[in-house]
Amino acid sequence: MRHLPPGSQATANRRAFTLVELLVVIAIIGVLVALLLPAVQAAREAARRMSCSNNLKQLGIAMHNYHDTLGTFPSGWISTNGAGWSALILPQIEQTNLYNSLDFNATNSWSATGPNRTACETLIAGYRCPSMAAATKEDFNGIAGRVPASYRGVASSTADCDDPGGSISGRHMESADLEGILFGNSGVRFGDITDGTTNTFMIGESWHDSAFNQDNNSADFWYIGSPQIKNNQTEYSEFVGSTAVPMNSRKIATTNGHYKELSYTSYHPGGAMFCLADGSVRFVSYTINLATYKALGSRNGGETIGDY
Repeated sequence: MRHLPPGSQATANRRAFTLVELLVVIAIIGVLVALLLPAVQAAREAARRMSCSNNLKQLGIAMHNYHDTLGTFPSGWISTNGAGWSALILPQIEQTNLYNSLDFNATNSWSATGPNRTACETLIAGYRCPSMAAATKEDFNGIAGRVPASYRGVASSTADCDDPGGSISGRHMESADLEGILFGNSGVRFGDITDGTTNTFMIGESWHDSAFNQDNNSADFWYIGSPQIKNNQTEYSEFVGSTAVPMNSRKIATTNGHYKELSYTSYHPGGAMFCLADGSVRFVSYTINLATYKALGSRNGGETIGDY
């Protein structure tokens, strides 16, 4: 009888996985991966949302610094030269050199050959939500590398259209007495926010989609400056929106294009973030009561704001 070396019996009796066992192991691994991926995606989205919140927080600080320096918040846009609030606060977000490169008085300042084209093509991370799905740069309005924006100022709680032509309420972005903080040629001061800075939206998230077109309206949102505003072709929605229209109107099939253009929507599930006049940032659910939501867009409406 042949004797095996010590310890070799276990080796002799060891066998490989059967096909069934291998398939079971693969199935278990697949289940574990399927369970893990949503958690990983959720963690990534939480990190992006936190970064987005920080962007808005920094914009709120910049707005306060602008007010401290000049005595008012910036205009939502300047109709005579097409500059937006996002251009006016450049020195407050450490973009002084870019601000100094702007020519606010040139005839075609925002055109493809104008002096401000480079600024419109400059990516500023603080103006872009990390979850934003749009391209970093787009060829639009003659500016080959125009950079989309994720954040727009809050101009009104009643305006439902960019111009008088499509307004149902009679309130639109060309109105000179809008209720928000950032509207055309505005110069709102802290003292003008009689509803309280903790109860008034200043900047909100928006979903950029330059390919969208409904009722001759586009969901194209940009920063720095606009050749269309400069040439009195409205398009104020490039810089601002309104709480007069429901949040996330892009998902409401029966909503007209004027509403969708002015609506606030984020790239985060369930709602959008807003920077309030006190500089704080709140995540607001799409299911917020519409009356409350409208009231938050007004600086001086006298409404009582409850929990939201």
